[in-house]
Amino acid sequence: MTLLTNGCSFTWGAELDDRELRFGALLSRKLNCNLVDISENGSSNERILRTTFDYLQNPNTDLENLIVVIGWSGISRTEYFMGGWIKMTPTMIGTRGNEVATNYYSYMQSKQQDNLKFYNQVLLLQMWLEKKNVKYFMFRIDDGQTKMMIKDGSKREVTDGYDTSYLTKEQAKDININTFPSYLSNGMTFREYALRNGGGLKPNRHPDEKSHELFTEHIYENLCWYR
Repeated sequence: MTLLTNGCSFTWGAELDDRELRFGALLSRKLNCNLVDISENGSSNERILRTTFDYLQNPNTDLENLIVVIGWSGISRTEYFMGGWIKMTPTMIGTRGNEVATNYYSYMQSKQQDNLKFYNQVLLLQMWLEKKNVKYFMFRIDDGQTKMMIKDGSKREVTDGYDTSYLTKEQAKDININTFPSYLSNGMTFREYALRNGGGLKPNRHPDEKSHELFTEHIYENLCWYR
């Protein structure tokens, strides 16, 4: 059995003294699985979806003996291709060499667009995994309400704002909350779940070792409905 994990710094184990204490490593040992971790710091949901499908659609991947855990990142992050895949995050606004990101967040990005795009990403992966009968679990890293101000004179506020009010009731029902409980509940995100249950944060607000331990148990319990 193989455990595939993908996500951003929360999945990668940023700020941990020992990355073997990240939830993916802990869960793989608990499940007695081989771990394949393709997470990356600063990852966007576009990258998460793209690289997850790269792995899933590889002819050498054994889907019958695979468990997938996806930690969706901030919905305002994105990427574009120019000789290679290039990350774009709101933290790049106004920084040297990141004019593309500054222009994107100044004139093109919107909260509504981000939320509908995220819905499509989740639904696409969910439907593919369920069609192939692959065991999976998804989560959001936090409540996604980070705000940044563009300092180019427009003073437009960029909000990494997860908001299901942009979805119709029928769209919201499409997401399987058994395998993605934090889609409709901020209290079930990695950060909020861990803090509510006695975990802590590192200086740059990544989950600490206790939080990873707690969230490992949370994922394990949610995977039990497959058995």
